[in-house]
Amino acid sequence: MNARRMCLFVLLMVAVLLTALLPAAPAQAQNRICFNEVPDCIEGRFAEYWQQNGGLPVFGFPITPAFQQEVEGKVRLVQIFERNRFELHPENARPYDVLLGRLGDELLQRRGTPWQNEPKAPTTQQAGCRYFAQTQHLVCDAFLRYWQSYGLEFDGRRGFSEAESLALFGLPLTEARVETNSSGDTVLTQWFERARFELHTNLGPDVVLLGLLGREAFAPQPAPQPTPQPTPPPAPADPCADIPAPINGEIEPKCIQGDGDVEVVAIGFGFTPGERVGTYVTQVATGAVIGLDTRGGDIANENGVYGIVLLVRSRLPKGLYAITFEGVQSGHKAILYFKRV
Repeated sequence: MNARRMCLFVLLMVAVLLTALLPAAPAQAQNRICFNEVPDCIEGRFAEYWQQNGGLPVFGFPITPAFQQEVEGKVRLVQIFERNRFELHPENARPYDVLLGRLGDELLQRRGTPWQNEPKAPTTQQAGCRYFAQTQHLVCDAFLRYWQSYGLEFDGRRGFSEAESLALFGLPLTEARVETNSSGDTVLTQWFERARFELHTNLGPDVVLLGLLGREAFAPQPAPQPTPQPTPPPAPADPCADIPAPINGEIEPKCIQGDGDVEVVAIGFGFTPGERVGTYVTQVATGAVIGLDTRGGDIANENGVYGIVLLVRSRLPKGLYAITFEGVQSGHKAILYFKRV
């Protein structure tokens, strides 16, 4: 080997060694789409899928980052967009490795109007319409043109086949009808498995926009309000609560309930010892003097105390009564109240 070849061989070996020792070139960065309007970005397979299958008009902006969520019993990577939910199914071959949430169906169920109970199309044939036998609904005019203009790209051919449109929007779940959407717009509306079509004639005769199903389905739900407890009925008023306090004496019982005869003990204080005491009973409401059976003397004792036992019979009308003791010499009075209820 001459000197020139030897030199080339040495240089080649050095180059090989240097190549082996140098770090590998970094892999191409994953596809990433960010927006000025929202803080969240779309990355990787979700970004590719978003770009290839309609982008902003079909899916809207992302309203969450990608995150793990349980979907039909299995935890999957998902991301929520204004108009739908992306679900990553890596076990499926492309393009079925990304599936869209059936938010139209979910929201109808949540509203308590399941699509199975919706009125069906009155006919199977109508000009400008396509009839879907699976759900028995018609899609017509501007809604049909929009449905046919978008789809998931399966075959690489120009335009969208019926299968591709079906994969994107799903089957119709209702007939077209006027509704007010979550933005307050009253528009002709038709629900699909994965979308809600809205005809905004204020923007043009054929302007169809997709409802914000992602925002509606994943908006924070108001906290459930506690079930109000029934107001307990007011406690019955105490019929004995309004009996005035005795003046210069004591009485027992002061409230008579029931229908039997009752003896009432009434005692007055502060009389002149040994003086004669007069007794009379009045009905407070009328002021009428009532004659009742009494036992006891008519003289105050050495301590100035005077007392009687009054027999209140069952025939005595209900109401408030006053027993008045009055000293004949001193004029001192004791007034004691009782009530029959």
